[in-house]
Amino acid sequence: FSVGPSDGYYMLLLGRIIVGVAIGFASEAGPLYISECAPKHLRGSLTTLFNVAVVGGQVFASIVCGLLSYLPPHYNWRFMMAFGALPALVQMMGFLTLPSSPTCLVLRGKEGKAKRVLREIRSFDGTQDNASIADSTTSDTENSTNNTTDPNDPIEQEFQEIIDERDASLQGHNVGLWNLWTTNPAVRRAMILGCSLWAVSQLAGINTIMYYGASIVRWTGLEGRDGSLSFDIWITVPLNAMQLFGILVCYCIIDTKGRRATLLISMTGVCAGLVLIGVGFAFESGVLCLFAMCLYLFCFGVGLSTMPYTMNAEIYPTEYRSICVAQATAVFWMTNFVVSLTFLTLANVLGTSGVFFLYAGIVVVSEVYFYFLVPETSGLSSSEVQALFQDKDSVDPDQKAVASTTSEEPDGSYVQLT
Repeated sequence: FSVGPSDGYYMLLLGRIIVGVAIGFASEAGPLYISECAPKHLRGSLTTLFNVAVVGGQVFASIVCGLLSYLPPHYNWRFMMAFGALPALVQMMGFLTLPSSPTCLVLRGKEGKAKRVLREIRSFDGTQDNASIADSTTSDTENSTNNTTDPNDPIEQEFQEIIDERDASLQGHNVGLWNLWTTNPAVRRAMILGCSLWAVSQLAGINTIMYYGASIVRWTGLEGRDGSLSFDIWITVPLNAMQLFGILVCYCIIDTKGRRATLLISMTGVCAGLVLIGVGFAFESGVLCLFAMCLYLFCFGVGLSTMPYTMNAEIYPTEYRSICVAQATAVFWMTNFVVSLTFLTLANVLGTSGVFFLYAGIVVVSEVYFYFLVPETSGLSSSEVQALFQDKDSVDPDQKAVASTTSEEPDGSYVQLT
């Protein structure tokens, strides 16, 4: 609300800072909460829904702003800014009804409540029926848990895994990032992967399309009838929609085809789109540029848009997860800022086609890097994921067996982490 009615630069700046801080918190907490609540066989697709909401919101916002752009220009922007408060209020009211995640409750010592929440959220995917939930919750107390675990009860098994993670997390208190980087090789490998995923997703040039999409379209020689602001807004609708379609494809395949295969296929398409954009500008073909931009955004949505969210929410040990996800999110926004800040300068130095060839080169190198670095984490529990990042000599025999059998991809290929 502080942005819409602002009557000066500083009021507008203050509102944007508040919005930016809120988005920063949401981009870290949202995928993490979903990952902690989701069953492991649906963790990828459910985490993808966060990105569906983000990009779907961009499409919806572009349509609303396009309609409001026909109002008198001296106040239409105020409505555009203020309108964003409405979905935020609805979302805030919805959040008030959400429970804390079972992992969070266990870390706070509320084991009984954590088990009840786990049974409730698992009832929606058919893990347990309502009768069994009622029978089990009557025996759960606020701060106690059974000492015996029914080996045939998947809820008890999952809850015990959370308890085990909690016990391990006690060693993670008061541990800083510097210590993790210098003394914990397994976590360091996970952090390198998590930060690299976010950095590459931005260095692929996505926000040059999202932020400067209208300007790029104008460079191709295509403009509205009067070159109005409305054209600049409306042209972002199909661009955002193409990325949304790609994310929906990702939602359908991420848990069946796997994270690794989805990511690599996506990067191949992204590289092809960037090359074609560069060729289109080199030969001044507006039609080719538009086609290539749509191809790029669709392929970006298929994997490179979602995989940083998904994998960062699942590759870190519980005791270090919050600080590691915060670090990776900071890398995301820093590279976002750098790419957005340097695009116009690079376009002047390298030419419009040259800057997209540069982004394509970054994607090619990164795809080779990820081919050797990214393991398959689809369908694995947290402990099984951690085993993938351990030194071979430091993993116990049971964990080695898990890592060797579960890091095999759906297509039969295998990733060896070193």
